[in-house]
Amino acid sequence: MIPFAVTPLPPETAEAARTNERDAYGSALRIQTEGTENAPCRVCLSRASEGDAMILFSHSPFDVQNPYKEVGPVFVHADACTPYADRNTLPPQIRQPIVLRAYNAAQEIHRAAVVVVGDADEQLQSLLADAAVAYVQARSITNGCYLYRIDRA
Repeated sequence: MIPFAVTPLPPETAEAARTNERDAYGSALRIQTEGTENAPCRVCLSRASEGDAMILFSHSPFDVQNPYKEVGPVFVHADACTPYADRNTLPPQIRQPIVLRAYNAAQEIHRAAVVVVGDADEQLQSLLADAAVAYVQARSITNGCYLYRIDRA
């Protein structure tokens, strides 16, 4: 088994969303309490409960400027939460259904796998076994939104 490390959104990114009126892309931040149940927080990697205040803002998980550099919506809890710490395990609350998208060192899509039920670990291992894969992103199966990053440990 190839060891891996799950990386949630950095707490400082969430803190910037909690203290600014606009995100890094100029979009006004939204604090929502209705319709957020099950929204995945990108810091603690758990789903919101009914009535949880969540901040919606734009984020890009990419460093390289290329056609694959996406900017999309992400949620974080409006109040500080504990960052996901079990980095060697896929987060139980948002591990499926998901899309695992593998990127090469140039941050271009190399491969992808749709994980509907039960085979997230197997699919991840298959992607990480490919030498051309630099890292993997977990993304929402419905909207394609960024969830978290997975690197070889």
